[in-house]
Amino acid sequence: MYFRTYYTSIPFDSYFLAGNLADFTASVFDSLQWTDLGFPMLTVLYLFLIRKQNLSVLFKEKARQCLQFLIWCICIPALSLGGIFIYHGGYKKAYESLLVHYQTCGTPIYTIMGSLYYECIQDKIEYTPQVKQEIEDWLSKQPKRQPLPFQIEARDNCIIILAESFESWVLEKSAEGQEITPNLNRLLKEESVLYAPYVQTQVKGSRSIDGQLLLHTGLLPINYGAFSARFPHHTYYSIDKAFKEKHAGGGTCCLTVDKKVVWNVAIVAQDFGYDKLLDKPYFVLDEKTGPCHRLGDVSFLRQCGEKLATEELFPANGHTLAQCVTYSGHSPFTIPDESKRIHFSDKLPARLRDYMVVANYTDHAIGKFISFLRSQKKFENTMIVITGDHEGFGLTRKAVYEHPLGKDIISSGCFTPFMVINSPVHLRYEKVMGQVDMYPTLLDLLGVDDYPWRGVGQSILSPDKKAFAITAQMEIVGDTVGVSPVEIQHAKDAWKISDLIISCDYFSKEQITNF
Repeated sequence: MYFRTYYTSIPFDSYFLAGNLADFTASVFDSLQWTDLGFPMLTVLYLFLIRKQNLSVLFKEKARQCLQFLIWCICIPALSLGGIFIYHGGYKKAYESLLVHYQTCGTPIYTIMGSLYYECIQDKIEYTPQVKQEIEDWLSKQPKRQPLPFQIEARDNCIIILAESFESWVLEKSAEGQEITPNLNRLLKEESVLYAPYVQTQVKGSRSIDGQLLLHTGLLPINYGAFSARFPHHTYYSIDKAFKEKHAGGGTCCLTVDKKVVWNVAIVAQDFGYDKLLDKPYFVLDEKTGPCHRLGDVSFLRQCGEKLATEELFPANGHTLAQCVTYSGHSPFTIPDESKRIHFSDKLPARLRDYMVVANYTDHAIGKFISFLRSQKKFENTMIVITGDHEGFGLTRKAVYEHPLGKDIISSGCFTPFMVINSPVHLRYEKVMGQVDMYPTLLDLLGVDDYPWRGVGQSILSPDKKAFAITAQMEIVGDTVGVSPVEIQHAKDAWKISDLIISCDYFSKEQITNF
């Protein structure tokens, strides 16, 4: 079930975050399939077959025979696999070879226990001169920032709306004669808007918190586990710190309906440089959505607006960077009937209908939020960024896309939007970019383009930006015409370099001064 959403097995560290399931039980049940009944049914069948057996007598009579049989069942495969692993340089090397050459999850081949064992035997990455050299060699080949062909009049404030599971195909799309996102569509027609519809999602097993890592630090997710759990209190360069460096006395904050313990976000807030973290207790649960009855996007963003209207959080003569993280778009895409503003016929796949209804609800929430912000005097100096933390369909996308009616609506690709309202640059970027490219783009838009850390991506405002991205499965998405194999390999190596930078806490040991 976990693989259907995250394309990997449950990392060892994530078992210690099991408490998160209390908030995402509905998503767990949503990922179940009928074939999963085979597991409990095998147990039922076994109990049925031995129902007339006297187990105590049977065990005494055949204990020795059963034990010998069990030993043979374990020893023969173990010896065979051991020989194969020795031939390939050991279990660790064989497992890594599978990941590198076949770019696939190792769990189906080596089982869950085999995957957990691989995690346990991984050597703790130490910051050696060799590791330092590997990182710096890669950084030295990263394209240098090119001067922009135009002057940017950066805004004094920035508000980021990180919408849960929000995909870009719903924008400028109608289904059964109904516009899915009328508010965002209307905003796209304004002059001061930057819009990139093809942002390839690059999150891994930590999904939402990986999305924040990509956006705020310009780093790709680590190979295994949640960086927030495995590497707390590490040092990062971030757009939040860059913003505060430019604006002396400026403040940053994160507003979320989640609790501080979810994905260890309280620690992430400190590491990224948030001055304030307003989580679940700071909001009134007056509009419940989803099976877990969490705060709906309309009420959440309304309350965010009320908080941003205060001098404490958003001073009139100050500088503020705020992030609002929504929830209603979380799988299984359910909201109360009274919150639904659009309806579709049963001819469409149920999952597609539910997603579009929720996307329309989130669009309504964002529209009301931006209308409120427009009424504030600070709006003219405020840039509003709208994006999704990751795609929403996982392995269910194929079935929806192959539906006779679904294929004309949903995208086959995993793209989130990158939309900037009241942007200092008017641009419609129709090429493929990665989530990791949003960070350097935001540095340019925020007027902190001289910040020493530019991330492992590249700004879409750069003239030499290549129109492709590398997924977490090492797939190439986009246009690679005119792109050399060396450039493609460099982009793939960014995943390993990001893992080394985070694992070794590179930024706490080295200062980036000329990148």
